Amino acid sequence: MTKKIKVGFYVQNEGYPNVDCRFPEKGNPGIGGTQFSEIATAYYLNKFYQDRLEILLLANITELLPPSLQSCHIVDAVDAAVKSEDQGCDIFIFRSSFLTQDLYEKLCSLKIKAIARSDNFPTIEELKRMVDCSQIKCHVCVGQEELDMYRDHRIFEKSTRIFHPFNIETYASKNDIIKQGNMVVYLGSLDPAKQFHVLARVWSHILAKKPEAKLIVIGSGKVYNRNQKLGKWGVAEETYEANYIRPFLSDENGDVIESVHFSGLLGAEKTEILQTADVGVVSPTGSTETFCISGVEIQACGTPVVSAAKGGLLDTVVHGKTGLLGRSDRDLIRNILYLLDNPDIARQFGQNGINFIREKFDHRLIIKEWLELFIDVYNDRAPSPQPMKPNYLYQAKFLREGMRILKKNIPLLRGVPSLVEIKSLLKYLLKRSKE
Repeated sequence: MTKKIKVGFYVQNEGYPNVDCRFPEKGNPGIGGTQFSEIATAYYLNKFYQDRLEILLLANITELLPPSLQSCHIVDAVDAAVKSEDQGCDIFIFRSSFLTQDLYEKLCSLKIKAIARSDNFPTIEELKRMVDCSQIKCHVCVGQEELDMYRDHRIFEKSTRIFHPFNIETYASKNDIIKQGNMVVYLGSLDPAKQFHVLARVWSHILAKKPEAKLIVIGSGKVYNRNQKLGKWGVAEETYEANYIRPFLSDENGDVIESVHFSGLLGAEKTEILQTADVGVVSPTGSTETFCISGVEIQACGTPVVSAAKGGLLDTVVHGKTGLLGRSDRDLIRNILYLLDNPDIARQFGQNGINFIREKFDHRLIIKEWLELFIDVYNDRAPSPQPMKPNYLYQAKFLREGMRILKKNIPLLRGVPSLVEIKSLLKYLLKRSKE
């Protein structure tokens, strides 16, 4: 009998201790997409490949996790790495954003093989640590656009792309979907990174053209941390709420205007709202998105997505087919109004979205890719290379790829900084010049 590969997943769940995450097949219970995906990935790997894998969750809180999974209590990422080796894991998986100097030094002293997964864009320091740590055998990007950014960086040799797994059966309606008419839904955290305030800022322009429009906001400032203190309206941290949300969505009494409803954190009950909405909006600027699970959830419910033509959204939304992607506030307004004014087109986009999500992100296909990666890592094989997407001008991909090829073939060029390193340095110098 072939030896099972034991894999330990580090799950930082101290921010949502009382959220029931036992049943991933019911969908996200109201936590961050990345956090849910970690648990769901482990769950489906265990469900489909019990004969090949042994899965262990290394979590801050071991209650309310899938009962089919083994779990081990840990304090932090360093403790998780140590206990993964103690528990006999062959492979340890963690988010690259946890790769502090302490974790780097600990991993370098352990014998376990590690995989770093980037659900956010790693810092230059994190990229360097991933390159330099021989125990880190693979760097997994959750989006192709993210992976393509690193084509001229040394990390690319360790990198591959595996999308987040998605079980569409949780979201797709078995019956014909009846849309509300003129209803917009926002799904995501209410914090500066997710840029809800951009939608808030333009909402009055939507109402000027479409007075009957309604906005339902699903999410809050507590998505990632249930202990976060919220502002007067109870929707976001006070500074963010007071300066970036209330000025645009208040009536003369300082209350939320009639056309907007904040639903707060929702689990499976959000599905009906997403299904009956006419337009879904996520991360209006796309600035932090490596994938955007919220956009996938909305499309899986048969609703078109409006967002930014940037980053992971270029992987998860098909412009002009499953949604509309723009580059400015004006585009955001125009795209929302276009879909509200053209319900037949919006419905077709919605159906296209269901088909697209089912074909591209089906959890069974994605989980198989994880299994294949584990086998490669276990056997000391390099991750499978991923071809570059053909939008060569976006983010100067042609230049990144050209530099990668030159560095590979001309040793003297290998010390030339990558574009991500150059951009980071320029940002630092610009910041210093303003101080």
